[in-house]
Amino acid sequence: MVSLLIISHSAAVARGVKELADQMVQGKVPIAAAGGTLEGELGTSADVITAALDTLPANDGVLVLVDMGSAIMSAEIALEMSGRQFIISRAPIVEGAIVGAIQASAGASLEQTVAAAERALEAKQVGGAAPPAPAPAAPPPVQQAEAASAANEIILTINNQHGLHARPAKDFVQTAARFKSTLRVKNLDRDNTPSGNAKSMIDIMRIGVSKGQRISITADGPDAAEALAALEQLAANNFGEG
Repeated sequence: MVSLLIISHSAAVARGVKELADQMVQGKVPIAAAGGTLEGELGTSADVITAALDTLPANDGVLVLVDMGSAIMSAEIALEMSGRQFIISRAPIVEGAIVGAIQASAGASLEQTVAAAERALEAKQVGGAAPPAPAPAAPPPVQQAEAASAANEIILTINNQHGLHARPAKDFVQTAARFKSTLRVKNLDRDNTPSGNAKSMIDIMRIGVSKGQRISITADGPDAAEALAALEQLAANNFGEG
């Protein structure tokens, strides 16, 4: 599994970003925070970074996120001496850490994790620009998927309180990632949003699903029926939100 290393000029910032990412993946992804100098001042230190890096297991590589470009030099010194595979990402440190951790928890490679982290701001840009769509009148209960035209397609109504916000979106992505089939999802009540990859946290956040809105999920592959059934059950349980 890919690990994450959070580097900030502030120890408090690094710890806070790590805490957010840890909560999203429930500690399932190794994440280390390296902030400040050895003297506890603002800045970065190769020694602090090395100490944080030593807490991470030797695994499938390290996604490195930094708050400012001046942290890159300290990071490169520590990481190159470690002999580990790593990529220092240009992703935003907060959003990138959360999205990267979620993709890593779904078994993504280092390159896939970095790519997801570097798209992290897309959800914010699209979400802010898209006007909210009204919920359809009298939506059907989520437990009963509507019959769709394709054999491997279901339509569900999302009924949990805040729709597919970060935590249920994470559960959706992690569930989809368990299957080999290609899975696509579209918000049927937002005409201005394209379909997205059900295994991509960014794509799920971009389609902006609110409570009462319907999504279409299509599956193509050897375990398509099982994948759709698992996602249907997840939605039927309101993503564990009661």
